[in-house]
Amino acid sequence: MNRLRALFHPIFVFIGVQVAWIGLMAVWIYWYVKNSRNLAEFAQNLPPELLESDLNWVVLLEGGVLMLMILAGVYVIFVYWNKQARLNKLQSNFVSSVSHELKSPLASIQLYLETLKYQEVSPEETLDFVETMLIDTGRLSDLIDNILESSKSDPKSMQLQFTAVDIVSFLRETVEHHKRLFEDKQCEVQLKLDDQPKVSMDTRAMRMVFNNLIVNALRYSSAGSSLTIRVKQDEKFCNIDFIDQGFGFDKKELKRVFKKFYRVQNQETQNIEGAGLGLYISQQIVKSHKGKISVSSEGRGKGSCFTVSLPLSPSLSETKPEEVTEEGS
Repeated sequence: MNRLRALFHPIFVFIGVQVAWIGLMAVWIYWYVKNSRNLAEFAQNLPPELLESDLNWVVLLEGGVLMLMILAGVYVIFVYWNKQARLNKLQSNFVSSVSHELKSPLASIQLYLETLKYQEVSPEETLDFVETMLIDTGRLSDLIDNILESSKSDPKSMQLQFTAVDIVSFLRETVEHHKRLFEDKQCEVQLKLDDQPKVSMDTRAMRMVFNNLIVNALRYSSAGSSLTIRVKQDEKFCNIDFIDQGFGFDKKELKRVFKKFYRVQNQETQNIEGAGLGLYISQQIVKSHKGKISVSSEGRGKGSCFTVSLPLSPSLSETKPEEVTEEGS
């Protein structure tokens, strides 16, 4: 039964239709040429006035056009089926990933709450439990924000409130917010702040972008690696680089990392958390700021660099360059 179903797989059906179409065209052309010769021999015995109109080539052309239209229809059906199959697979992976992303922090929060309820713990342990639960609730909040943004018909139409922000102070605050994650991952953070520009942006939306990039860097890097965040500016843009020492990307993956629900699939990343929405949402937010986000990598296992380019604020005030290094154990 399974073999019979496999034979009717759309790919095999598509190949079968192409073979049948080519065979039919070959038989048709052979029939046409053979009969044309017979008719030509027969026409030699007929008066010339009976052969004034010759529509044979017109008939052949019409038949050829009809066959091409049938071929085009089959091809379009196949393309749409392929897209639908890919969407179904993405949906299945998304539901599975989101279910795990939701259940994992909820289980952790429930465990710590039950411990606090049924056991006596020291004030230090209580504080540690509370910090861990806050991190887990932050993960849930970020996931819900990503899902809500991705569910909009046009993510670029999100309501934004632009203000002039000191990007250096904003990055320090964001890094400090993830201090516990850096410590758990034993990741060293380096802030290379060559410039201190001001950028016109929506702080809530851009915090979501930086959170996604930092969390992605931590997820796809091994313990004990480092993350470098570098800020530079040119005449029109502030460029923020997030350079990690993670798994990196192949060239064919670089064009797809910002697609909705896309996740790199290999042995190194199959157990890594994520719903495939963070980079897609980040790209839409950066575009809504009239900026751009890009990624580069020298290859698998050689890390990656995500670059966010944002327009400088019109009220840019020049300050002295500064280089700071912060470490998280």
